[in-house]
Amino acid sequence: MTLNWFILARMAIPEKIGRYTVKSELGRGGMATVYRAFDPSFDREVAIKVLPREMLHDPQFRSRFEREIKMVAALEHPAIVPVYDVGDEDGQPYFVMRYMTGGSLSDWIEKGKFSVQDTARIIEKIAQGLAYSHRKGIIHRDLKPDNILFDDNGDPFISDFGVAKLTEASGGLTGSGVIGTPAYMSPEQAQGNEIDGRSDVYGLGVIIYQMLSGQQPYSADTPMGVVVKHITEPVPEILNLIPNLPHEMDEVIKTALAKDKTKRYATTIDLAKALNMVAFGNEGNITFSSNTGLGKKGLFNTTNTPSSRGKTGLVIVGIVFVVAVIGFFLLRNQLLVPDDTNPTSLPSTALPTLITAPTSGSTTNAFSPACSANAAFPTPEAKLTNGICVKKLPYASITIPEGASYEVQNPEGSCKVEVVNSGKQVLSCSGPNFLLLKLKVCTPPIVSRVDAGKCSTDNTFDSANQCCMDVPPQDAGCIVQEFQLRGCQ
Repeated sequence: MTLNWFILARMAIPEKIGRYTVKSELGRGGMATVYRAFDPSFDREVAIKVLPREMLHDPQFRSRFEREIKMVAALEHPAIVPVYDVGDEDGQPYFVMRYMTGGSLSDWIEKGKFSVQDTARIIEKIAQGLAYSHRKGIIHRDLKPDNILFDDNGDPFISDFGVAKLTEASGGLTGSGVIGTPAYMSPEQAQGNEIDGRSDVYGLGVIIYQMLSGQQPYSADTPMGVVVKHITEPVPEILNLIPNLPHEMDEVIKTALAKDKTKRYATTIDLAKALNMVAFGNEGNITFSSNTGLGKKGLFNTTNTPSSRGKTGLVIVGIVFVVAVIGFFLLRNQLLVPDDTNPTSLPSTALPTLITAPTSGSTTNAFSPACSANAAFPTPEAKLTNGICVKKLPYASITIPEGASYEVQNPEGSCKVEVVNSGKQVLSCSGPNFLLLKLKVCTPPIVSRVDAGKCSTDNTFDSANQCCMDVPPQDAGCIVQEFQLRGCQ
């Protein structure tokens, strides 16, 4: 009875919010609910986004929602869903947007694949809206077909800047909290690294791939598995799925989805121009005009006058070379730890300690000598490389050496191997919020059949030093590490 009441209470739709008459619920997401409503003052239908009451106790969610209100209200562009009003109903903040009657891009994709030309027309408008928001210092960070809505004329609009963050002049965006949708996340965002507008270029590239092929470029059994593939796996060949696409289309997608953001299109405008070139044979009438809010130079301007192209080209080549070198060393510390990481070697002092040989006639087994007290088997390294929330569940990405075994010590936690790459296994681990996950990782020492009986059953033979280590066989070459899972509301 109590449970049924709770469910009904949760599903209850308010009759009015401010002056607006609520007609139905359009959707309920992780941090907000959207209602379809009627505005009597202007005789029009609107969409109202509100923070659910059960989340009002959480200052983090309220702060994020209020930030979204301020950001979205400040954005005025023909390709961004306009905000009509902002209010607070009994302590419950909300804002009022245009009601989009044409459905979402997800709805359109479900009806069938897009042609290159139709894809280019839609992306051109979305790209200009994103370029404008980037100029305002706002990165969307959650581009996906659900967040591209259409009006009754079929014109696309960007919605839901709820997970965007304002860039800061001193340092840009950092990965204090990884928020977004795994299937559309750029590698740098998934790893919690600094992001800029090129992260939205990546998301737009995923959307283009999906519009043309009807499917996302990466799939896996778990959300973290998808994230790992975005970070580690090559971009799939779209021509293998759609052979009749122009061959240049493959290059456009691979550039948009480059793992290294310095190798992607510098802006969403550049991506739209490249797509137009494939679709129509020209870049189209897309400029960094006042309509996009970018001005002539843009955020990542690559436009040069004819007389300066030669010199600028040399400068760009030099910059790309330097960035590539720096990027090489920086990326070694990302998801996959360096391949040249050596396991802990045995101390040079780990020499066998001699013991007295058994006396004549003794029945005691002649075991090998005991190892010195400071001797130790090499142990594997387990490294946390990423943490993310998906549908209110925390996921952690942990790398361990290829061939190592693992065991989760917490009964409420779980891990699975998502990918094996460059001598490393990438585990996707999950459990309750804030779980201190205890992971036992082992690379047991190899003991030959000849040496198997040289130590007692509670010791392990050390082949390198020909002595018996005071470690049970089941714990030899093992390490137990603790990893804190994120809290997800």
